[in-house]
Amino acid sequence: MKTAKVTIKDIAKECGISPASVSLVLNNRESRISEATKKKIQETIEKYNYRPNKLAISLLTNSTFTFGVIVPDISNIFFAELCRGCESEARKHNYAIIVTSAEEFPANNMQYLNMLIDHQVDGVVYAAPSNIDDQDIQAICSKITETKTPFVAVDRILNFPSAKSIINDNIHGGYIATKHLLELGHRRIGCLTGPLCNQVSEDRLRGYQKALQEFGVPYDPALIREGNFAVSCGYDSLAYMRGKGATALFCFNDMMALGVYRAIRDYKLRLPDSISLVGYDDIYIADLLEPPLTTVSQPAFEIGASAIRALFDMEKNVPSVDQIVFTPDLKIRSTTGPCPPTSLNVDAP
Repeated sequence: MKTAKVTIKDIAKECGISPASVSLVLNNRESRISEATKKKIQETIEKYNYRPNKLAISLLTNSTFTFGVIVPDISNIFFAELCRGCESEARKHNYAIIVTSAEEFPANNMQYLNMLIDHQVDGVVYAAPSNIDDQDIQAICSKITETKTPFVAVDRILNFPSAKSIINDNIHGGYIATKHLLELGHRRIGCLTGPLCNQVSEDRLRGYQKALQEFGVPYDPALIREGNFAVSCGYDSLAYMRGKGATALFCFNDMMALGVYRAIRDYKLRLPDSISLVGYDDIYIADLLEPPLTTVSQPAFEIGASAIRALFDMEKNVPSVDQIVFTPDLKIRSTTGPCPPTSLNVDAP
């Protein structure tokens, strides 16, 4: 004879409490349930080898115990690490995450947002692609306002009530990278940006300009090249920058810096003897490269974890700041050195 499956109601009945109280304990939710009652619930669960029915609990608590995460490109190591931070923090509370990768197509953002809302996620972490325009952002804001979905934006300030922002001080990041190169004697510092329609790129460029001004170095637009955060863009930029007399190159992310490494190898040059190089993000392989990459460090894992904590605060109506700001620092490794006495142009391989 088949044994009836134990339900959350059975656990609640044996413990003399409500099913909702059992759910709170199962999901590590804050409550006024006593430690003695929590212990009794755990013992009863173990006694019957109970496995919770997530659908039933969702109906009972009006929560799916799931958050959505939208990133521009999951193959980008920075965003992969951000997602890992989201997952780690969510797991502490028995929550799951659904990760979507918009592949840098702005139209995909609204498609994935609608999908996550249809799945009734309890909140969304959103890292906007570099090429999204104000109209698309406004459409997302309208959708979030309409559905009242808790929403945390990464590296973008969204001024509407149901959203919070986690941002990096990108002006400071651009400043400390450029200042380091200037202190080494470099005056022809190439700058490989991301798309300049993007606030992140604009702010890092402002930091670059601030450092130049502080050292009395004229700003030369010929040393600025707009990129797209991709490895191939870094590869293509090395010959251009050396042709402009650059003795150092500041890439606005580590992925483009990886492309420079490849070009350095193909051109049979050496870092930092031929050119100094600074990246941005401090992805986990930056210290494993040969030579190890000097880069601006921003804690992608902690940013993801903080985004999930902000969603929990919103879910519980806990008062918190609208913006959390991370201040980056510079990891000085082996790809930066004193400015060489001369700079030679390089031909394509």
